[in-house]
Amino acid sequence: MNLELDEDLRMLADSVSGWLKQYLPFDRRREMRGGAAMRAFWDEMQGALGLAGAGLPEAWGGFGHGSQAHMVVAEALGGALAATPYIEAAVTVGTLLERLGGQDELGTALAAGKVVVLGWEEAQSRGDALSVLTEATLDGDVWRLTGTKRAVRWAAQADTVLVTARTPQGLGVFRIDGDVPARDYRLIDDHPAADLLLDGTAATLIAAGDGAAAAIAAAVDAGTAAVCAEGVGLMRTLLDDTVEYTKQRKQFGQALASFQVLQHRMVDMRIQLEQSAAAAILAALRGNDPAAVSAAKAQVGEAARYIGQQAVQLHGGMGLTEELRVGHYFRRTTAIENQFGDADAHTRRYRKLKVA
Repeated sequence: MNLELDEDLRMLADSVSGWLKQYLPFDRRREMRGGAAMRAFWDEMQGALGLAGAGLPEAWGGFGHGSQAHMVVAEALGGALAATPYIEAAVTVGTLLERLGGQDELGTALAAGKVVVLGWEEAQSRGDALSVLTEATLDGDVWRLTGTKRAVRWAAQADTVLVTARTPQGLGVFRIDGDVPARDYRLIDDHPAADLLLDGTAATLIAAGDGAAAAIAAAVDAGTAAVCAEGVGLMRTLLDDTVEYTKQRKQFGQALASFQVLQHRMVDMRIQLEQSAAAAILAALRGNDPAAVSAAKAQVGEAARYIGQQAVQLHGGMGLTEELRVGHYFRRTTAIENQFGDADAHTRRYRKLKVA
């Protein structure tokens, strides 16, 4: 299996990383608060790079590079701690619409940078996209939704909100018409999110049945694989910053990096990083293999916790200050541990898939 990026993907990686280095220095990212500012940054980035279309079909105006482009972009975004709706919109919803078929209007909007998000997670879901209690009922000619969708990232900043709900024909995908009833808040990693409080909310049915259920599962797996790649970018920066800090910081007249016990810890961090990078690559290459996705998420979840905690500890008290980026990256890695299901949930899923 060839694990090297082709020329187009290398150019994409260099373009995204270079732009972020120039236009998202840490001082700017640290001051970026609230969904409005982050949505404005996404629009700025989209205007400069046309990033939303990187992995989307050419028929929608995308570049057609698929899951490998999603991996490259997500890792670059993670390395810069860029808070964008790329994974929620271009990756997750893009995959959903591709699998459903016949959704060219929404797909074209996605490729143009519009933010379309999918509310799928509920209190009992624990990363299982098909665990849905939200109900859809027909009221004359209008579908009405009843239920609660938890922690829908970018919902308040989205141009269009989709949700999953149960219908008499099976699991369905709906577009919410009009304003979305929601409770907004900011997550530990500063990303905007909202709980969607659906109480007879009007919606338009996009698809229902076995095909819709399969598309939802594939979409959430695609988002999971992309967030693994983002985690790799985050962990790489955490490790690089930690190594550099221990070279500069002195104790007992010597650089911290000279102490063998700390060298061993940083080697362990490197091993966790490289294992995660390999797992994330495999998940991207095997986009139709749920077991590969769950294996990657379990690995990345454990590694993110280990590397994040070690990075903070090796920085000492400085690791928790606002001035250094390590604490900010640590908060994002902590969020990634649980986003799209935690390591325990994906380990159980991997076992089930392998037994089946």
